[in-house]
Amino acid sequence: MYWIYLVMFTLIVFVPTFIRNGFFIFDMTQTQEFVILFLGSLGFFIFLMMERKMKKNMSEKNKIQGQINSMSKDLKYSYSYIGEINRKLDILEHIALGYPESSNLTQKNQIELFDSIMDAVRLFGKSDDFTIRFVRLPNYDILKEIKSMPEKALSFSLKGRTVDVNYFESDEFIVTTSPKTIDNIFSYILIRKITASQKLDDIELMKTLAAQALFIFMFMRNKKQMKCVI
Repeated sequence: MYWIYLVMFTLIVFVPTFIRNGFFIFDMTQTQEFVILFLGSLGFFIFLMMERKMKKNMSEKNKIQGQINSMSKDLKYSYSYIGEINRKLDILEHIALGYPESSNLTQKNQIELFDSIMDAVRLFGKSDDFTIRFVRLPNYDILKEIKSMPEKALSFSLKGRTVDVNYFESDEFIVTTSPKTIDNIFSYILIRKITASQKLDDIELMKTLAAQALFIFMFMRNKKQMKCVI
């Protein structure tokens, strides 16, 4: 592009040297003026065409850059989503593999059975203040409660509420119940919100954690009852 302007500028400078005679009805001076005007107009036209081409290339470049950015965001989201799913699967696998191989459990073993569930609730509930409660129907008697912060009390009751919903929330709490009951006993996870707008990213996972906790609780409860019978 710059070489074109240089060549045309050089030609304009040497017009008086090359043109010594008039042309048709024009004298020498007028002919030189018209040639200079023509070369200048041609240069201006080339400049406009190149500028338009440059703007078009810039527009296409910005469009492609926008598509690349969009693809990068989608790819980043996909990797993040896959990583989150893998982490959830690892947690559920860890909980499943943590089931006792023997009915002879020490107090330490019993605590460890719930530790992985508590860690998962803390991670996916995005709160450090929560509890898992095991409740007997129809009176909603709390049989056992496992708190993330034993020194704190969470004032909440399910009495008068429909547990079939499995999930509901208030300005202060998020509640997820186990999908099923076992011998009229169910569990629910009570999470204190950090902000009023806090939501769960995966409600079904939290229901699964509540169900896993209920299975472990009933396993240990049945074990104790069998010992008492013996």
